[in-house]
Amino acid sequence: MENFSHLVEIDETEKKLTIYRVDVKTGQRTLYTAAEFPSGKNRGNGREFRDFARLLGENLLIDSPAARRLLGL
Repeated sequence: MENFSHLVEIDETEKKLTIYRVDVKTGQRTLYTAAEFPSGKNRGNGREFRDFARLLGENLLIDSPAARRLLGL
């Protein structure tokens, strides 16, 4: 899978975020990673939110060859 995009799905019932790689040519989805949403009382404005957002961003950037090149990684 040389050329791919990312698809982010959110399951409200399971409180889970899932990221798939999607092959640009075939449309085939491959699971990349999944994470549960923070469950604490202060999840909307506290450390849990920041940690969750950072994890999401890092996962997407690290998985993207173009982003790694732009960041010099």
